[in-house]
Amino acid sequence: MAAPTPKNSDSLATKPRAAELQTGENVAGHSRLIKPLCLSVAAAILLYGGFVVFSDPEGVLDAMALLGWTGWAIILGLSLFNYVARFLRWRIYMQLRYSLPNWHNFVYYLSGFAFTTTPGKAGEAVRSYFLNRHNIPYAYSVAAFFAERFLDVAAMGILALLVAFAYEDSHWMVVGLMSALIVALPVMRSKWVLLVLLRWQNKYPQEAKLHKLFAQLASMLDSARLFLANRLLMPSFILGLLAWAAEGVAFYIILVYLGLDVPLYIAVGIYSLSALAGALSFLPGGLGGTEAIMGLMLIWQGADSPTAVAATLICRIATLW
Repeated sequence: MAAPTPKNSDSLATKPRAAELQTGENVAGHSRLIKPLCLSVAAAILLYGGFVVFSDPEGVLDAMALLGWTGWAIILGLSLFNYVARFLRWRIYMQLRYSLPNWHNFVYYLSGFAFTTTPGKAGEAVRSYFLNRHNIPYAYSVAAFFAERFLDVAAMGILALLVAFAYEDSHWMVVGLMSALIVALPVMRSKWVLLVLLRWQNKYPQEAKLHKLFAQLASMLDSARLFLANRLLMPSFILGLLAWAAEGVAFYIILVYLGLDVPLYIAVGIYSLSALAGALSFLPGGLGGTEAIMGLMLIWQGADSPTAVAATLICRIATLW
């Protein structure tokens, strides 16, 4: 497994670390990853099983059967499109400074989605663990992950605006989110903030933990500024917008198969707002929060309880697979 060649960077080591990969430390690292993954999967099974049991099990299963093979193929294909579009953005980020084989990069990127059900999806940063084997610094890949999350929230915020036309009660959430994004972007791209972090780092040379914390924050912010530069910002945002719009369209197709008369823009908005609410709840994978809001909005649109539960479960299975 060849190490990539850094671009425009003379300070980063490029020697292979094959010996390190065989150490017990890495084996222990894999063990630490397995436990939260198993727990999150178990939590999802219990949650969705509870939804079915406390709703109308027979009605839910009958509604899910309406999709057939064609319906499942379409929504899973749109979900795959989401992953591929987001990977293309990730590939752009990695190629700014490093040459990494596309297949390895793609597999590492997909590996992060196994940890989507961690709080705030933070476990997706596990890909940094694998990229570090190729001498790609944690600070660089974590900053790319941070920039990704920021643009994903921005894209879903824009899509969530669609549902604001139908639900007045959701205005405050969408407006608040967009205001936060408008403020956050210039802050993250600010040289002044970076200089403040570097000043704080030098202010506590004897405090090892504080010194390291400010150094890591400064390094991550410096890298994030690279990913959020003007020449990358719009293409990256558009890829994120297309990716999440595809998931919203998949949700709309589910509703069509289940016989619900919900306009496309409302379906996309419901999906985006529900996903945002789940992510901001910092529950594992948004489990519980996303489903509750999605199901409630569908009931407001005239769906009965079994159909709303079925639509929610199908959507979550298709997007979390």
